[in-house]
Amino acid sequence: MSEVRALGLEYIKVGDVGTTGGMGTSLAALGVTYKDTAELVQADAEVTEFFSEENDDPEEEISKRGVVEVRWSIINYSPPEMVKVLGGTVSGSAPNDSWEAPATQPDIEKSIQIKDKVSGRVLQIPRAKVTGKLNWKLARTGIAMIDIVAKVLTPTDGTTKSVKWLPDPAT
Repeated sequence: MSEVRALGLEYIKVGDVGTTGGMGTSLAALGVTYKDTAELVQADAEVTEFFSEENDDPEEEISKRGVVEVRWSIINYSPPEMVKVLGGTVSGSAPNDSWEAPATQPDIEKSIQIKDKVSGRVLQIPRAKVTGKLNWKLARTGIAMIDIVAKVLTPTDGTTKSVKWLPDPAT
């Protein structure tokens, strides 16, 4: 059996969740990913232990899988890309367009696809709750970024799994 090693990042693409509630089909990168910001993280499992008065060790234990999140920051973005992760509206047309923030925190759900540089495999997340925030260190060495967190959600189509790692479907 050959080993597969996922190393580096070729892209993170984002798009609308599929019409049936599964993986979206029209995905695109948002800006470019700022160096060393992208990570896929799974929280520790939530464990509930049940104890009796007679014993120090638990009588039973149940576990719930930890939440999976993708976190990354983008630079070199445009107002339409800002709407995809921050909400709000765009007025005007490029290159003279502008972004206006929403009045309240939007609920944004997207499909996400991540491809590594070495194996050529992709990680698909059909449905994720996406939250973005502005991050701009106003200094000579600062750069404007949008920090993005995408929390994996259960797909609504009833058949698709929440995370899938597979050969690149585009090849």
